[in-house]
Amino acid sequence: DAKTIAAIKRRWNNEVVIATYDKRCYSIMDIPFDQSPSSLPVQGLGISHAQYFAQKKKITLKYPNAKPMIQVQGRNDQPIYLPAEVVCANELDPQIRAKLPLVASYTPRIRHEAIEEMRRYLLPGAQKSQGGGLLPALGIGLLDERVVVNVTKLPLPVIVAAGVRIPEGQGGNWAPLTAKANYNANPNKVVQMNVVVVYHKSIKSSYQSVYKRVADMIRHHNATYQFGSKPFGVVEAGDMNQHWGAIERYFGGTKLPDNVFVLDLARPPRGQSNDPAYGAVKCFLAKGGFLSQFVNFQTHDHGRSRDARDEKKSTTILSGVARQILSKCGVRVWWVTIPKEVPLPAVFVGIDVFHAPR
Repeated sequence: DAKTIAAIKRRWNNEVVIATYDKRCYSIMDIPFDQSPSSLPVQGLGISHAQYFAQKKKITLKYPNAKPMIQVQGRNDQPIYLPAEVVCANELDPQIRAKLPLVASYTPRIRHEAIEEMRRYLLPGAQKSQGGGLLPALGIGLLDERVVVNVTKLPLPVIVAAGVRIPEGQGGNWAPLTAKANYNANPNKVVQMNVVVVYHKSIKSSYQSVYKRVADMIRHHNATYQFGSKPFGVVEAGDMNQHWGAIERYFGGTKLPDNVFVLDLARPPRGQSNDPAYGAVKCFLAKGGFLSQFVNFQTHDHGRSRDARDEKKSTTILSGVARQILSKCGVRVWWVTIPKEVPLPAVFVGIDVFHAPR
């Protein structure tokens, strides 16, 4: 029915898929449910898509009459139509995705055995090739011993969020507790931020509700800095130069008050996980002395939650955005105590780890 078709299009439009016959990736532009490979002609060739795949690709479709077709973005933004049976999504099942850290991790024993196997393979005489081994053939000698180093396992430092100590048992997953933080700021000292919302034109119908959710989450923390019920200003933007150009025009021709914060609700162009305009916009705002926060609608469309799982994911992301905004404004969101075993002065290096984007 029409409701189901609309839901499928919302779910898959702008998603990246893989053509199984050549392994190329495409961005979905539309899903015409009224066409099949047999009924849809190839423009300019006078044959159907089913015939085209049989003659040009040497692929005989199993379901030539199956609907829908998948409209993807080709060269120069020209549409290409693919039969659904030759298209597959590159998104992992949610249950598998949730287990990725477990799948990708190795226990010390397995890691040790893998290192020993590599050493055995690389040692002289391990290969029957001329030269007695791969490394000797390259002029590299390998000692038959392991390097032993001393390691000090430090206790979990005390993590404090909004004055509340995180229980040691939750040290590996303490971020959700910060969503409940109450900073109990003096109402007479609250600073009202003048928020300029920049939104991509494709989310015109939902940017107001997303802003309200972020503002409510910030207000829930009772911190010194707050967002108003409505933004101070609104800027509609497009892609690339239509993104940073719209911001430059607004800031160049608008008299702005103090305490301006820019909330940029961005949607990268089709087929891209990150907005190419991000660097230019950040640079422009930083030079002007404006605090800013991006929200990537390609990662998740916060204006269209299909089910409870979608809504939960959106809430998790936006609550993190709210805490990040407060941190940028000057709120001490969380802090840790330095274990006494760490010699001072010390330099701490953080390594951010993420799963590869589509």
